[in-house]
Amino acid sequence: MSDQNWGSGQPPQNPPPYGQMPPQGYQSPTPAYPYATWISRVLASILDGFVVPLPGVILAIIGAVIAFSGSEVTTYDDGSVSAEGGNPVGIIVMVVGILAIFLIEVWNLVFRQGNTGQTLGKKWLGISVIRESDGVPLGPVVALLRWILMAILGGACFLNYLWPLWDPKHQCWHDMVVRSVVVRAS
Repeated sequence: MSDQNWGSGQPPQNPPPYGQMPPQGYQSPTPAYPYATWISRVLASILDGFVVPLPGVILAIIGAVIAFSGSEVTTYDDGSVSAEGGNPVGIIVMVVGILAIFLIEVWNLVFRQGNTGQTLGKKWLGISVIRESDGVPLGPVVALLRWILMAILGGACFLNYLWPLWDPKHQCWHDMVVRSVVVRAS
């Protein structure tokens, strides 16, 4: 099967050259699964960004409360503020919480998504990230690259996140670079 026809049951066909009309009877290849909708991708990102790392966030907040609960805050005439007498145990708990947030995100977005095609948010919404060429999960290395590109391209231009609204494969730019698609899981 050609790279564009995985799972479609169609014989491989070469697409027409750019700018030319397709030959009579040409059908563009269809994926084995329908592409995920933009809203399902957004909701999965919200779940992955806010709900999944929640245990680490709670731990960091508890640590901050412990660290600064006994401190004395002084405000000076020039507007500066200083705090003294913080609890070192609270600071340690806060740092552990922040580290937990990072490790949860790496596990979810790199290892889980790389090996299964689904983050927890994607699993809850029934969508999956796969390689466009053969329909298998990306693997941790490509999932890490996709995550880095998502941060860079999304930070540089919010248009990256809106691109699936008019793209025929519902791809963001970071999906195009690593040649992945987000599909509804079977």
